[in-house]
Amino acid sequence: MVEFLHDLFVRPVSISGLGRLGMLLPLALMISVVYKTIRCERLKSVPLASLSLSLLIVGGMLAIGLVLLVTFRLLA
Repeated sequence: MVEFLHDLFVRPVSISGLGRLGMLLPLALMISVVYKTIRCERLKSVPLASLSLSLLIVGGMLAIGLVLLVTFRLLA
């Protein structure tokens, strides 16, 4: 197990295409869970609030990516 973890740092796994987008989803979810756990007063409201925030993060990142792609296509 330790050798496997060592190999990940020496020879990283290449992720391309939809794999990159797939790695954004858990990252955004974890960030939103931590943020909403700190900000919400009731623990009952954390799951729904964190899900909506994670969708907002992913949607914002996709919108920024789309704007950058269109800008690149127009200027290229």
